[in-house]
Amino acid sequence: MITYVGTTFSVRDQWGPQEVRLVKNIQEQIERRFSHQSNLMINLTWFGPQFNNNLYNSVNQLADRGTTFDNIFWMSSVDPIYLLPDQIAAIEKNLKIKQAYYIGGFEHSEHAFDFSSTATAEDFIPYSQDQMLLADPVHLYLCYNRKPRRHRIELVEKIYANNLEQYGIVTLGRNDVNYDVGQGAKTDLYLTVDETAQDYSHNNRFRVHKTFGGIPCDSLSLGRLDIWQTHFLNVVSETEFLPWDNRFVTEKTWKPILGLRPFVLNGQTKIYQYLRDQGFRTFNHYWPHIELENINESEVHDSIIQLIMYLKEFSKDQLQDLYSQMLPELLHNHKRFNDYANEQKNKINHLFEL
Repeated sequence: MITYVGTTFSVRDQWGPQEVRLVKNIQEQIERRFSHQSNLMINLTWFGPQFNNNLYNSVNQLADRGTTFDNIFWMSSVDPIYLLPDQIAAIEKNLKIKQAYYIGGFEHSEHAFDFSSTATAEDFIPYSQDQMLLADPVHLYLCYNRKPRRHRIELVEKIYANNLEQYGIVTLGRNDVNYDVGQGAKTDLYLTVDETAQDYSHNNRFRVHKTFGGIPCDSLSLGRLDIWQTHFLNVVSETEFLPWDNRFVTEKTWKPILGLRPFVLNGQTKIYQYLRDQGFRTFNHYWPHIELENINESEVHDSIIQLIMYLKEFSKDQLQDLYSQMLPELLHNHKRFNDYANEQKNKINHLFEL
């Protein structure tokens, strides 16, 4: 017996169809492996007391009615984990759980997997190598930001404070839906590259989002190729930033890997080591005098600023030469991604067998 609590992205949204299939897949695996036990599966997409969907309360109501389970299966895939460890522990205690399984986005779990790579591999627009290569380093860096999360706002403001916006392409979405950016992260900046959401309706099964000033919600492409082909460094605006949260890698990190670009992370610095552990190449050894990894979260933005200031002294020819030096590693990453995504898919399909 299995009780399911949770919601998913709409099937009209990017990753929605994949998440729906994922939930069904894991439910079936639980039913096969734990058929003679009572099981509770909780999908952590938009799950927590901060959401007005009653999912969190419904689990507490189970405990109030005296319901207990042999096993609980926490699943994180599309979204970060919004619960604190104490909240998870309290639910397990109240439901008298005998065994807990942490699936997907729990970085230290034996049942961890990376959903974003499998979803990206399935729907990302294919490009020829010529379309992805650096053609002319007109722009030193590219820093796309749609949702104005606090760590994104802070980096963009530092870019402008240091007059570095002239060396790259920067976007930043408008907080037009009362987006919670965190204390101290208010800004009037709203930056676009004259795109509309409709420009990115690559697949008509996905609805077009018009929030955040109409900056496209584009998870499936490299964006405008005239921009992609003319930027050297990709500044990845990841979703999660704080190091104590579970590691959360999204398509934002996979884009420069799929698009043959060196990258730096405005996000959790532990992602660098994770990528290397998975066989990917990172690029911070090309600027070893700038520490980008073994730092605390308060130093991340200043380190990225230092890197941009260092690279702005390079001529276009020097940047092109540096890119040529990196190209074997960039091609390695592109090839490695497909194998990695298949490995993650295998984990998903055999969660309780490996």
